[in-house]
Amino acid sequence: VEIDGIKVLVGGMTSGAAMASGPYVAGKKVVMVSPSATSPAISEQEWKKWVCRTTPDDAFQGKVLAEVVLEGKFTKLATMVQDNPYGVGLEGALVDALKAKGWTGKHVVSIHYDPAKKDYRTELGQIRDQAPDVVLAVTYAEDGIIVFKQALEMGLDKIAWLGCDGNYGPGMFAEPKCAEFMEKAIVAGTRAAGSSGATYDKFAAAYKAEFKKDSSVYCDTVYDAIKLIAQAIEKAGKYDGEAIEKALLGLGKNYDGASGTITFDDKGDRVSGTFEVWKVSKVDGTYKNVQVKIISV
Repeated sequence: VEIDGIKVLVGGMTSGAAMASGPYVAGKKVVMVSPSATSPAISEQEWKKWVCRTTPDDAFQGKVLAEVVLEGKFTKLATMVQDNPYGVGLEGALVDALKAKGWTGKHVVSIHYDPAKKDYRTELGQIRDQAPDVVLAVTYAEDGIIVFKQALEMGLDKIAWLGCDGNYGPGMFAEPKCAEFMEKAIVAGTRAAGSSGATYDKFAAAYKAEFKKDSSVYCDTVYDAIKLIAQAIEKAGKYDGEAIEKALLGLGKNYDGASGTITFDDKGDRVSGTFEVWKVSKVDGTYKNVQVKIISV
């Protein structure tokens, strides 16, 4: 921004990064398009017009998780989430969705932890002491591997656990005890759904041809962010932040993206989301994420 004079960028990649950089890009009138910052709190910021998102925010993911809780007839919820906008935001989205659906259970313990820690036995002990029947874990891979490994060692695989987009993917299976725990304990995880249709198929084929592997979580929303930016610059007719921001909102009306049909509200957020409910299974000796169903909200 300061050296090259850019007026639009892809980012921030996490909710914390988006929250930290939002005021700066707004002050510089630079448009930021995030493919992966999901915290609902982003929508409430004064600078939100400068931060557009090609991924659905976690208000939608919270509704899907609430459906899982209700379907499982769970009555004692524990939450163990990263102490940052992503973790706290998704926890709040689940709790709010449960209240809206008339859930009569109890939220027995809420743990906000430091994802840089290397030991979570104290936090896991708090969960064990409250005897919940379901636990939401909002992690990324690095901290999630430690949490799930230690949860297995402490016998917490007898409790039902809920996963999320942050602990989805093969990176979680590098630690055998983590993989074993996820297969045994995670009754359901959620993430923005892998799309279907001609646009996604074309993207997926091109990705595999280039990188010799299947696309992973958020690859499709990154692709959509880049294409929308390019089209918005062309539509704006000039390289100007205000013009690009206006063009982006205009393009986001039933836009046929790799991540599905994208329609933005007046804040640049998607108005709906489609989510995959997943589990972990061991197939031919290899742990894999397996799709259970698709839910649109």
